[in-house]
Amino acid sequence: MKMRVLLAMIMVLALGSPAYAQGDWWFGMAYETSLASGDAADFTGGLSWRGASFSGRKMVKDNVSTGFWTAWHVMNESGVGTVGFELEGFDDALDLTGDFFRYINSFPIMLNAHWYSGMVGSPRFFLGLNGGVYYIERRVEVGVFAVDEDNFHFGLAPEAGIAVPMGWRSRGFIGARYNWAASAGGSGSITYWNFFVGLAWM
Repeated sequence: MKMRVLLAMIMVLALGSPAYAQGDWWFGMAYETSLASGDAADFTGGLSWRGASFSGRKMVKDNVSTGFWTAWHVMNESGVGTVGFELEGFDDALDLTGDFFRYINSFPIMLNAHWYSGMVGSPRFFLGLNGGVYYIERRVEVGVFAVDEDNFHFGLAPEAGIAVPMGWRSRGFIGARYNWAASAGGSGSITYWNFFVGLAWM
């Protein structure tokens, strides 16, 4: 049910937004890495190389755009050790030792605004702010045992980068983003960094 709500929100953002603004749209796809921080780093460890995003921006002025951004980020860690499981109906946690796998799957769905330096047609530094929701799944596996926790979190994601014209109405872009997902459903806040490189076209 939650996944159907997620897909519906993506469709609204991707298809409905163009009707409400003036100017040129450009759409981009990016490869994204993730670096967990805070409690997320304790859960999944260091840098993850799995991630991708899709975004759209509509230029409402020469140096301002509004749009949307959605992505899939995967952070994971594996090893050998003891993991505690809290099971419903039991007062004490169950400790299991063996090969373990821990995952965070994060699906941000956000609206955004960006400001650009420089002139149209030249390389342009940009600053942006994304705001919306994260659908986050946390999963722990030890042997045949697995525990999932998934929630929608309100969140914000400021970012900075540079976009460079590449001809044929396309541009390359590279940058970094900080993701903050607020506490939700008994799950604490989750924070992580993205480093991204992509291609956009008009």
